[in-house]
Amino acid sequence: MDLTEHLSELKTRTIRIVIFFGIGMGASFIFSESLITDAWEYVFAEKQEMVIFAPTEWFIARLVFSFVLTFFIGYPYLVYELYNFAKPGLYSHERNFVKMFLPFSYLLFLMGTALSFFIVIPRVYSIATVNYFGAEPFLSVKNTLLGMFKVFLAFGLAFQIPVLIVIAVRLGLIDAAWLKGKRLILYIAIILLSTNVTFDVSGLSQIIILGVVAVMYELSILIATLMEKARKKNEV
Repeated sequence: MDLTEHLSELKTRTIRIVIFFGIGMGASFIFSESLITDAWEYVFAEKQEMVIFAPTEWFIARLVFSFVLTFFIGYPYLVYELYNFAKPGLYSHERNFVKMFLPFSYLLFLMGTALSFFIVIPRVYSIATVNYFGAEPFLSVKNTLLGMFKVFLAFGLAFQIPVLIVIAVRLGLIDAAWLKGKRLILYIAIILLSTNVTFDVSGLSQIIILGVVAVMYELSILIATLMEKARKKNEV
């Protein structure tokens, strides 16, 4: 395929993804009000009133919630479209290897998001909303949900690190030595990124995100090392 064909293919798949997200957001928007209420009551240990500071804030909050819900449900379809776009540039054995790991990608995504929503976020929010010197928190619906979703997606995407690295190692793009050399740079980048994507001034959520990324990254290095040893053994 030449450049024009690649761009045409990219345009087609982008349009499909946009249509999918449009339909998904439209359907989930109908139920977003009750779902937001349920999520709000779950993540806070004590009852917290939802507050809006602008006429359009509730609408925007429902819209953002619908996008995240659609992304969560439609993640396999998004990966499917990305894979089919990259498929012409892969050999048959590489395609089989990538397809084998795609289900693990979604499974790890579910594990990461479940860990954040059911364990991490409720604990972080309970600490962040403690009454200080009698001052009661008034929480913006939009800002609170955005902070929640950032942590939610950060965990889901962090759990994708092993899958992406295993595929990259298998395709010969990187190796264990390269991963070890980039370790410090990655951790510094994660600290800076997590500081900007979370609202937690206590630093707890940033530490948790860094810990999750570190575990996933070190696990990836171990897997890459084992893959290289197995490859050398087969060559001998």
